[in-house]
Amino acid sequence: MGDPRDVREAVRSLEFMFLSNRPDLNCIVHDADIPFPSNLKEIDYHLIVLGPTFLCNRYNSSTFKSTLKNYNFIKEIVACKVAMPQDEYDCSAILDNWMFDWKVDRIYSVLSSEHWNLLYPKYSKCGQIVSGYTGYISDDWIKSWKNPKPHSMRKIDVSYRASKLDENFGSHGQLKWKIAKKFKDVIPDNSNLALDISWNQQDLIPGNSWHTFIENSKFCLTVPSGSSILDPYNKIRNCINLYKVFKKNPSFEQIEKHCFPGQDNKKLFTAISPRNLEAALAETVQIGVMGDYSGLMRPMEHYIPINRDCSNIYEVLQMMKDSLLVNKIKKNCKELILSESRLRQKTIVNEIVEFGELISCQRNLQAINQDKIDIQFAKYKSKINKISSNYWKKKRVLRKLKDIGIFLGMRQVKHLLSSFFFKKYK
Repeated sequence: MGDPRDVREAVRSLEFMFLSNRPDLNCIVHDADIPFPSNLKEIDYHLIVLGPTFLCNRYNSSTFKSTLKNYNFIKEIVACKVAMPQDEYDCSAILDNWMFDWKVDRIYSVLSSEHWNLLYPKYSKCGQIVSGYTGYISDDWIKSWKNPKPHSMRKIDVSYRASKLDENFGSHGQLKWKIAKKFKDVIPDNSNLALDISWNQQDLIPGNSWHTFIENSKFCLTVPSGSSILDPYNKIRNCINLYKVFKKNPSFEQIEKHCFPGQDNKKLFTAISPRNLEAALAETVQIGVMGDYSGLMRPMEHYIPINRDCSNIYEVLQMMKDSLLVNKIKKNCKELILSESRLRQKTIVNEIVEFGELISCQRNLQAINQDKIDIQFAKYKSKINKISSNYWKKKRVLRKLKDIGIFLGMRQVKHLLSSFFFKKYK
């Protein structure tokens, strides 16, 4: 999941939804950055869920090799295995082979079924694929936003946060941050709108602060999550990284011509994002680039449509002033999100658990020794917090050193270290 300090609330909620929604289960949620305790490998599990952040390890070849080595025991376990990947267009063939090799029983795909045979040509012949989402709504979210802050008390007119995605996600991935710049550029000076829009990494908002930010916004920009490029074996990402070593600050067009000519927009892989769910619950009206949004959200009914180049900005501004339209969209979008039962954490967790029970029964998996499990889990829980805390302290120090190295330049660092050791041992 990465550094706990930086984890977004939607990611944290998704990864811990089994613990939150089924406290009756014997359940451990393990951060795969930290070695898995050997004693826990001996447990006869009934259900193993491979979460989105764990499955992201396929993006880096060295990390992926390490993951396969450290967690290869999962391959041999006869328990029911369920995978919940995201960004399936990224390293799709690596993911396909991985899920096939580990004998995963079911994949929850966040993309439309029309893409499944393309993304999973090997796995689809032997495994089960069902529809899923990039995020699920917790009961806590529903309670906290039962009566969200009235628009009249919100300080931000339009908000947005986005990261600059790498070019291997194509022009659609670039749109995620470019829409923010375009919107700010075309907003008239006399609009008097309070904007809080950024695409800089240092401005990202982690944890519950993100929900506070959303609820303090009357409107927010949004783009369907996804990519306009398929990169099955990570070749495009690797080509881009190598190209950037030799070409300083290349444009997207230069990178496209060199690394993926003619491939952009051949296919469009998009889905609804956690931001859409959070904004809907907070009654923050979304100003969205038109797209599929997993077949759920529709323009003028659930969001105010904006062109990719923001060329209809004056129409958008007029719609933002239309209180009847704004209230209708606000109400419709919240009702839509709450009415889709499979967007609820409880629903999807129970669905997966029931599937696990079915597979366990079919495979005649034996009941557990509860006393033994209690001892092993208690031992794990007593140690893991300290292990995790020490691990991330070291990681933060290394990250700071790396940032300093980048800031000063590696040659200067080498010079400083050489001077230090020369004076020390002179």
